[in-house]
Amino acid sequence: MNKRYVPYIIGLPNMSVGILWGMNLVLIPMLAGTITQSNKLLGYLVSMGAFTGIFVQYLAGILSDRSHFKMGKRKPFIIIGVLLSAIFICIMPFTKSYAMLFMIAFLFYFSLNFYQGPYYSLIPELVEDNQLGLANGFSKIISVLGSGLILFTGPRLWSKSHSLPFFIAAALGLVTVLAAIAFVKEKPNQSQKTNKLSFDFMKYPSVMKLYLSVFFVFLSYGCITPFFVKYCSTILKFSETSASTGLLLLTLAGAVFAYPIGVLSDKTERRKVLLIGAFIFAVSLLTATFVKSVLGMYIVLSLIGIGFIAIQITIYAILAEIVPPERLGEFMGFMNLFISLGQFISNNLMGSILDKLGFTYFFPAASVLMFIAVIIIFFSRFSKYKVKA
Repeated sequence: MNKRYVPYIIGLPNMSVGILWGMNLVLIPMLAGTITQSNKLLGYLVSMGAFTGIFVQYLAGILSDRSHFKMGKRKPFIIIGVLLSAIFICIMPFTKSYAMLFMIAFLFYFSLNFYQGPYYSLIPELVEDNQLGLANGFSKIISVLGSGLILFTGPRLWSKSHSLPFFIAAALGLVTVLAAIAFVKEKPNQSQKTNKLSFDFMKYPSVMKLYLSVFFVFLSYGCITPFFVKYCSTILKFSETSASTGLLLLTLAGAVFAYPIGVLSDKTERRKVLLIGAFIFAVSLLTATFVKSVLGMYIVLSLIGIGFIAIQITIYAILAEIVPPERLGEFMGFMNLFISLGQFISNNLMGSILDKLGFTYFFPAASVLMFIAVIIIFFSRFSKYKVKA
């Protein structure tokens, strides 16, 4: 395949990631709402996506780094993971108890994380360094379009049949991953030796600074996502459709700006793009505290979408530059530990806070955490990894 097409082809599977995680924003909370009205239990359920991400992507990264399958070292993990994800999400709407829904959701999140880690490791391995921002930007466009599709159609399909949006999400997830994977040829694993497992991340200060900033970004993000629709409907008295439309605008704003941000990150220092994205996100969260109108919330969510897409594009590209290339999957998986741990903590903590204190600290708490991430990024330098001669 012509190299100039690779950044676009390898970005297509990210639609599956966007679709399936998009279910987590609206449809899975709506399904859980038919079984329980507890914010705490909703937080526990949704946080399993983050909990499984703490260890599953790291495990898949280690295994794929060391695998020597004929089709490639990443592809088998991607295929197995997306197949299992599709099966479990189809089962989910037929659960009748919280315990059963919790178990099936856990297996769904496990499978989704199992293929997501190796997939994100595959992107920098297939594209040229000077196209990495482009590839990440395009993949994020595809991801947010997938999320947007579910956010727009999901509630409408839900009104016809609770199981219908889950079936459609599973089918689209399978098609986008398997079709794209069939068209790219993965580079064979050049290393014939099995690297020893080593938790030596502290030897890479640039990596640890990136991990710490990412932790606070997603600690902030996890405060908002499971409870946003409920905040809009109970506090602002918006309809669930209006709240869902706001999340759709967030994803569409990310889609519009993903490509130019990706190209910009290839032409300038990626840390600066990351810093600007985190700052926009933090200020927007603070502003949301005072927003009372639908239009105002739509504007704020659009700005959040721009900031968040800048963060998503740059963190993976920066990591690929500052780690040993033969351990990319391992380091990608470990970064997701920080991403998932932040969301797991905030999903559960915010759920308890909302049950006890209400939504008073909803946006302010998320804003403070994001400003901490801004400070860490501002005082950090991400030095490129130098291959030993």
